[in-house]
Amino acid sequence: MNTYKSSTELKANARGYLIGNYGRVVPAQILYLLFVYFADGLNGGILTSGNLTFLRSAIAFGLTFLASVLTQILNFGLCRFYMNICCHFPANYSDLFSGFRFSDDRPARIAVLIVSRFVFYLCPSFAVFALYMITNNHFLLPIASLVGVIGLVFFYIFYLNMSQCYYLILDFPEKDANEIVRLSKWLMQGQKMRLFYLQVSFIPVLLLAIVPCGLGLLWALPYSYSAFACFHLNLTAQAAAKG
Repeated sequence: MNTYKSSTELKANARGYLIGNYGRVVPAQILYLLFVYFADGLNGGILTSGNLTFLRSAIAFGLTFLASVLTQILNFGLCRFYMNICCHFPANYSDLFSGFRFSDDRPARIAVLIVSRFVFYLCPSFAVFALYMITNNHFLLPIASLVGVIGLVFFYIFYLNMSQCYYLILDFPEKDANEIVRLSKWLMQGQKMRLFYLQVSFIPVLLLAIVPCGLGLLWALPYSYSAFACFHLNLTAQAAAKG
């Protein structure tokens, strides 16, 4: 019997779990946004000041790559925090930084994999754009954009397959990173459209949340993260029921 929950049911569950917990989730979300803000500033304005040289471009790329990895590791902590909320476990602000523990390198390894694959899929677009900058051939600019969009589509499909990794790290502390990746891909077989629809359903909510100076995000982001945690709980429950 198929008892996969609809997006409406998952979002209703998320709202229920958040009742009485906004005093914790709002400060946690602020901490997350502050961390992302400072991580994004790691390149120190290298790309926006002065003439770019190969060395400066390489340094800027390296720092941007590092910032993206750090943000991904923090995403693991955010997943841990909201899983605790949805499972009625103690949720602490220290959960946000649990991915930086030296005793478990799985969040960092998966973060590097995700960011590396993002760069890989966009490399053809970067190459065409670099050729455009060298030759000033305006015909190459729309080609670079088209190739970039295609690369993003492939990356998004990959990301959907990887979407359960951070939750599975919590479920299976004994499995290594490679096993976690394989298990996430297996869980997402036939489920990618469900997650895609759930993510898309939050776009109007997030757009409306931006309007009041972005303050609405302090409600919308916890809402979405809780719904994604509920998606994982429902997904693993169905996988366990099927054996």
